[in-house]
Amino acid sequence: MVVDVELLVPYSRIAGARSLSLDIQGNSLDILVNALIERFPALETHLKGEEIPGAAPFFMLINGKIISVEKQSDILFEEGDVIAFTRIVAGG
Repeated sequence: MVVDVELLVPYSRIAGARSLSLDIQGNSLDILVNALIERFPALETHLKGEEIPGAAPFFMLINGKIISVEKQSDILFEEGDVIAFTRIVAGG
């Protein structure tokens, strides 16, 4: 399955790419995250770490809609979806 991925700040700077298409074997977020890390090893600590136990350390959007990520294997997508990753930023 081919999915389009957008890496927003700071991930685009870390990976040296803003958008790409990935051909992955499956349709779950954990498979996609592993494929991104395989392609851009520097992303591992940013996409795999947990700042809050059980919660993903990033915001994710599927086709422009923010998705709550608690368990990565529960997030499924379809071919042609655009998946975007951005950093969780605290502030007020």
